[in-house]
Amino acid sequence: MIRQLLWLFLVLTGATVLYSWIEAADEPKQKPVERELVPDFVAYQLTRRSFDKDGNLSGQVKAAQMAHFEQLGQIQFEQPAYTLYEDRQPRWQISSAQGVFYQDNKVILEQNVQVDNLHSDEMFKQIQTEQLEMLLDTQMLQTDHPVLVLGQSFQIHGQGLQADLAAQKLRLFKHQGTVYQHENQ
Repeated sequence: MIRQLLWLFLVLTGATVLYSWIEAADEPKQKPVERELVPDFVAYQLTRRSFDKDGNLSGQVKAAQMAHFEQLGQIQFEQPAYTLYEDRQPRWQISSAQGVFYQDNKVILEQNVQVDNLHSDEMFKQIQTEQLEMLLDTQMLQTDHPVLVLGQSFQIHGQGLQADLAAQKLRLFKHQGTVYQHENQ
């Protein structure tokens, strides 16, 4: 009788273990929960100034909102406006709807990007595009997107651009047309 009870107990225990194992195998595996990346901090109506080695103002960025992501190594801006200085005077202002600043002093600007020459007596007044990469250290700009270059009495349409703001040089990758406007004096 004890042997029969022992066998009954072993069969029931085995059946319970087998049932539990089958139940666990039938349960759908839970997918890892994707977490939304949350910024380390957010600032509103931000102004940040940069100075050269002599203590002179060399650049300034203003933005409606800034979100800092330490894990990604980037700062995301809403409505950024970068002002670059030359000889203590504002020289260029680059603005857009969105921007991302990377730790290597590279900025990617997107949506309604506009580069304004703040000196009134220059040939090129403004550059417009939808996306632009800017290296702050060297003041180099580059894009592969369509561009519009506005100057004194002309408009240049093209595809792709490389510009060195410090050297005042501009290179259009593909020229698509120029419109000249005659001004009556």
